[in-house]
Amino acid sequence: MKRVTIFSLESVVRYNPKDLRQLLFSLAEDLYGLKLPEDPAPAVHNFDQLLLLLFQEAQEAPPSSEEIEQFRKAFKKGIKKLYLKDEEAFEVRPGIQSLFGQLENEKQWNYALISDFWEESTKFILQSCGVFSKGKLTIHAEDGSDLEAQTQVLIERLKEDKTEFQFVCLENPPTFLPADFKLLRPKKSKKEFNYYVYPKFSELFGLKRKKKTKSK
Repeated sequence: MKRVTIFSLESVVRYNPKDLRQLLFSLAEDLYGLKLPEDPAPAVHNFDQLLLLLFQEAQEAPPSSEEIEQFRKAFKKGIKKLYLKDEEAFEVRPGIQSLFGQLENEKQWNYALISDFWEESTKFILQSCGVFSKGKLTIHAEDGSDLEAQTQVLIERLKEDKTEFQFVCLENPPTFLPADFKLLRPKKSKKEFNYYVYPKFSELFGLKRKKKTKSK
């Protein structure tokens, strides 16, 4: 049986979502003059959709493809400045690199990433933490309107006969996951906010290793 494990960006990298939302709002005001008294859609996490909602709330015409591209580039520059100001703005989750390394060695096991941010920004965030793609499948904000749509994109690209899907979730479990999905939730720290340490590969995936037989 083939297995596919899906990681959201927040399950790979530790960051403060509020900082990135504030960056988006600030850029929207600087570039387009969009000034809103408060976050118009706190439940929307996909930044491609969030930008469109800002225009809608301000009763402005939707941005052109050129304007959206301009914004994506400005957002990436803003993330770089945030990182240069504070190198701890993006931190790789302890143990995730080891998991990725072992997953890459499993012939019948693929893994993929889902991000709320645009492609170039996602790449920078991952690379700033020492996580390089190496051809791994990553779905970005421009690939799907929300987490559910992005997950469906992955299913369509990767699903084959007898494929088992797993979804790694840190906080509240997504309500849209199909019944045949297995949900994995590593334990978080009780002492530090938004802090998780991944267990060993066999512990996270519930694998039983064969005991070595003693040679006679």
